[in-house]
This record gives sequence, structure tokens and C-alpha cells, in this order.
Amino acid sequence: MTEIPPAAPPPAAENPFWSTLRQPRIVLLLLAAWSAVTAVAEFLIDVHGGKIRGPLGGAALSWEGIPLAALYLYCARNPDRYHRVFWLALIQQAAAIAAYFYHWGADDVTPGSIVVPVGVAAGLGILVFLHLFQPKEREQEASV
Repeated sequence: MTEIPPAAPPPAAENPFWSTLRQPRIVLLLLAAWSAVTAVAEFLIDVHGGKIRGPLGGAALSWEGIPLAALYLYCARNPDRYHRVFWLALIQQAAAIAAYFYHWGADDVTPGSIVVPVGVAAGLGILVFLHLFQPKEREQEASV
């Protein structure tokens, strides 16, 4: 008797959670939600001895989140038409990560204050990057 090996788990691209999370409209809605959270974080920060503390402290200096949230929500209506907004999102996430590390290096925020913002910005940046550089369905069909 030959033993049948167990089936391998499906690749991440076929996983329903990841394929849903990578949909352009979902990515834009996540970007809008995070931009709104960074704007609201300004009211939730805790300042002790001149340093911003708290899990969202590093994101508290992000008032640009308000217009960006509005832009991402607007573009979420038709992600194919507004595809170029993903380039803006990629630049925004990279700039946010750089700003978080700058403020940490300048001793404006505690290291614990940038962990969550850097993690979320990196995750969103990866989702945007994957969306921008994934093969398009039309290109795949043409090559078949």
C-alpha cells in the first residue's frame, strides 16, 4: 500500500483571507481607516517630559491623514479608474515610516510609540506594493 501524503496548504495568494485583503477596494478602505486613526491619534496622545508616549504616539503628528482618508474613500468607489492612487499610498507609507523613525531618533517619541504605527504602515505598504506589482488578469489571459 502506498500512503498518500497530506495535501500542502494553499499558497498565500489562494488563501481566501489574503485574496480578500489584497482586493484594491479593501486596500483603499484600510488605508482610509488608518489615515483617519492617525488623525484622531492627535487627541489621544500622552506627553510626559516633552516626549510623546503611547502605542499610537508616533502617528500623532499625522494631520495629513484627514485629506488622505477622504481621497482613499473617494477612490475606493472605482479602484480600477483611480489606480494611480496606489502610488501615492506607497509613497505615503514609506514617508510615514521615515517620519516615525526620524521622530524617534530626534527623541520626540519613545520607541514604544512607533512600534504600532511602523507595523501598520509597513503592512499597508506591503499590500499596496503587492497590488501595484501583481500581474494583471488581462496580461495573464493574453499570454495564454
